[in-house]
Amino acid sequence: MERRQSRVTSFDEVYTALFVDFDNIFTRLEELSPAAARSFATNPQRWLRWLETHAVRMLYGDGVRRRILKRCCYLNPHCYHQYRPFFIRAAFNVIDCPPLTNQGKTSADIHLVMDAMDTLNHKTQFDEFIILSGDADFTPLLIRLQEHARRTLVLSVGYASPAYTAASSWRIREDWFVQQALEDRPMDEYQPPLSTSARIVRPASRSESGHMERGAQIVKRMVSESSTPVPLAQLSHTLQKELDAAQDWFGFGRFRDYLEALELDRLEVSSVVPGYVYDPARHEEPEETSARTEFKERYPELYDFALRVHRLTDVPLLMPEHYRDVLGFIVEEVNENGFFLTNTSRSVRDKCVERGVPVGRAHVNFVLVGITRGGYALAEQKGVSLKEVAKAFMRNVKDLCNRTQFDLDVEETRLLMQWIMPLENGD
Repeated sequence: MERRQSRVTSFDEVYTALFVDFDNIFTRLEELSPAAARSFATNPQRWLRWLETHAVRMLYGDGVRRRILKRCCYLNPHCYHQYRPFFIRAAFNVIDCPPLTNQGKTSADIHLVMDAMDTLNHKTQFDEFIILSGDADFTPLLIRLQEHARRTLVLSVGYASPAYTAASSWRIREDWFVQQALEDRPMDEYQPPLSTSARIVRPASRSESGHMERGAQIVKRMVSESSTPVPLAQLSHTLQKELDAAQDWFGFGRFRDYLEALELDRLEVSSVVPGYVYDPARHEEPEETSARTEFKERYPELYDFALRVHRLTDVPLLMPEHYRDVLGFIVEEVNENGFFLTNTSRSVRDKCVERGVPVGRAHVNFVLVGITRGGYALAEQKGVSLKEVAKAFMRNVKDLCNRTQFDLDVEETRLLMQWIMPLENGD
């Protein structure tokens, strides 16, 4: 064991075994974004490159290479045979798992567990096990891998059991996976469709690209040297000094717009007042403590209930008026520009920032996914209704509570409606 750990710390390569529960990921992605599901199924080389390059830096920093030496894909050939060749071409060992029962149950989970356990005894000492599945049945497997001092990474699209995520070393965020690993454009090209209220942000010209690269280097350096998230005011002061930036930030207008145009790799920009840049692999996500205090003071009974739901299900701990704002911005954005997960979440987050609503992009993504899981397909609606959007999200929250064995009684259901559906007529 000492020899294995020495190899990891002495060299810049991480040996990885990858196990893909195709049916689980594809069906959940298809509910969320059919385009993302198709990209996942037909272009595995793309998201493999993301796992091997960009995603590895989130855990180990620069200078470390992830080598995915073992690739296994478990797939129902009766439903998804057309995608089999794409994975074979990407050097996967595709294991066909046809239905064994009248209900369509396959043996994919059993095959995956047996192969993972066999891999523990492989002559190659694998450092990591990546499991693409949200199936909580794999929780005992994750615990067993952890007992053997192996790092485990999981990707679950949509709801994941708290026990399942707690048993893993790290959860690959589904919004990062969709936006960075599945979509065709690089991150710095993502822009929301322009509406009548949208700001036009001018991209940097060739002569300005040096400022952009230098600015990104400064931000990365400051964040890497800090043990806590770095406030935007501190970043702005340093960048203005080192780049001699004018008040218009090289034509972007605001510092926030300039910052988000930089290629910051894994770094996140938080909207929590006063605003921060942080590294999710090293820093805790900033929390709006003042907002929590205000929530508790204004809604003492509701706060206790909401906090319990938040701790059990990860539903964002936002005040009722903030949920009303977010849901309203979602309706406004989808009715004006249609629903595209990446563009919609970014545009709604921008509207929250502009109007002083303390909501981050991760919160917006959670709500968007929840609306879809609640049975309201935003992409299929000709006219999105605020009432229907709120009802769908509340259905999803109730389902999340039920999955954690928190069965809501009549009074708790009333509190949930007061929290999630703060509409005029209360229904």
